[in-house]
Amino acid sequence: MSKKRRKKYLPFKRTNKQKKTTVTYLLELGTLKGMQQAKEKTTDLLQYHWNNYSELALQRSQIQGELKQALLKNCASNYVFKKWQRTTKWKYSFHPLSTVGSLSYVGGRFNTGSNVNSEVPSFPALYIACDKDTCLQEALGQVVGEDCPLTSRELSLTNPQSEATVSVSGELEKVFDLRSSAHLEEFVELIKDFKISKALKDLAKSLNWPQPSVVQQPEKLLETLLIENWREAPSQYDIPANSQIFGHLIFNAGIEGILYPSKLTGKDCLAIFPRNFAVTSSYIALDDEPPHPNIPQKIDSENWRVCDLSSEEILSTAQQKEDRAT
Repeated sequence: MSKKRRKKYLPFKRTNKQKKTTVTYLLELGTLKGMQQAKEKTTDLLQYHWNNYSELALQRSQIQGELKQALLKNCASNYVFKKWQRTTKWKYSFHPLSTVGSLSYVGGRFNTGSNVNSEVPSFPALYIACDKDTCLQEALGQVVGEDCPLTSRELSLTNPQSEATVSVSGELEKVFDLRSSAHLEEFVELIKDFKISKALKDLAKSLNWPQPSVVQQPEKLLETLLIENWREAPSQYDIPANSQIFGHLIFNAGIEGILYPSKLTGKDCLAIFPRNFAVTSSYIALDDEPPHPNIPQKIDSENWRVCDLSSEEILSTAQQKEDRAT
């Protein structure tokens, strides 16, 4: 009798279908002690930056007269600009020569805003650029990342913020030119021997922070004044950026403006201080007819205070005049 042949059963073959997996996202991990230590380190870091600022501010104040003379000596005289551009947010568009917007948040590159530190004086500035493209990019503050396929101009055009751009011309009696580090040589000679205390160096070491130092070369100072990420110091550490400190020295010296190259286009820009127009022949004026006669068309020694008014205040003044006329 023949034997039955057994059937061979092949092992089950799994398909290549993906298995369902559960992913857990950990939002926070730490201990109460760890959080307390992090808070203490943050406080110490803020204290370090304030101490660094204060030590150098004290030494600058002790030679304030010499610094002022060094800045005045290296100024350009009677700087004329024609058909430059001024871009503002739409909310300031009824008074494009107002400096009120420059005081918001941490301020601008060469002026300090009202939200930096209550111990740091705020002061306004009016920013313009030699062409519309540069003005738009500077106003929108677009910085291109390493992996970004777009240019700074393309990024600025994607900004949905409403803005207004006007053409301006004028003349400034004294302008400090930052297009060359040579103009900073005398200034650096005065500050290069400033001292850093041992206590500050020890604090930096305990925080694993780079050792503090004083600028020794004009080229290095210029680099810090034109750095792209100048907002880091005022926004994170509650102290003015180097460029804002320098702007304050220029402002206190009575100089009407700072001429500097845009970090986005390389074209010329101006930071103007209208409060210094008071005893000069300096002025800035709109090139085109404004939409309302009450909009200030020219700022000079006669009406420089109008730069401190907002669009709302200008509108209110215009309405009051119309009401009296009727």
